[in-house]
Amino acid sequence: MRSWSLAVGIVALSAGLGCAQSKSETPSTAPRPAQREGARPEGGREGRPPEGAPRPAGQPGAPRRVPQPPNWEKQDSVRKASIAEILKSVEGRENEPAGQVFKNVKLNRDMPVKQFLTMMDEQYGRGLGNACTGCHANTNVGGVVTVDYASDKPKNKQIARLMEKMQQSINKDLAKNHGLDEDYPKATCVMCHRGTAHMPNTMKQPKNSDPPPPTRQRG
Repeated sequence: MRSWSLAVGIVALSAGLGCAQSKSETPSTAPRPAQREGARPEGGREGRPPEGAPRPAGQPGAPRRVPQPPNWEKQDSVRKASIAEILKSVEGRENEPAGQVFKNVKLNRDMPVKQFLTMMDEQYGRGLGNACTGCHANTNVGGVVTVDYASDKPKNKQIARLMEKMQQSINKDLAKNHGLDEDYPKATCVMCHRGTAHMPNTMKQPKNSDPPPPTRQRG
């Protein structure tokens, strides 16, 4: 009887040891204790992602997006399409004074319509890197843009008039000088703006390897 009790005890002890060993080999699935307030998160410094992890845009240290230049060719094509549409609307009057054909023309009123529109395209548009809507009032309804060329509400249009007056004043004073190598106005929008609305007021250090600056085309 005593032998039987001893055998039962050995079996029970072996089973208990086996269960304990299997539990130690099984990974613990118990949840980790909550991180105490103020503790540094795992993998990095407090409040920061681990080293090498990408940072969301807009956060300090995130890579900045380089501003892309305008699509000049697309802009030119849009502006030229607008000029062609205007010319078509005044077909047969291309050589009449712009002030008699268009509303609210306060400067260059006596300039022929075709020359007037060419000036708007090449001097104002391309010279400042803008489309017609850069100065003229416009509305966009469902992707359809309607331009009000006669409106004086846009600030850019008012500034453009002031710039045009300055240009005419410069050319008037230049005409008083004798012995100039050109007998036509030199001052234009392009002369200063060079394709940008806010013209630079400095230039980089020139090098002998740089190409020569572009010169004015005679015409």
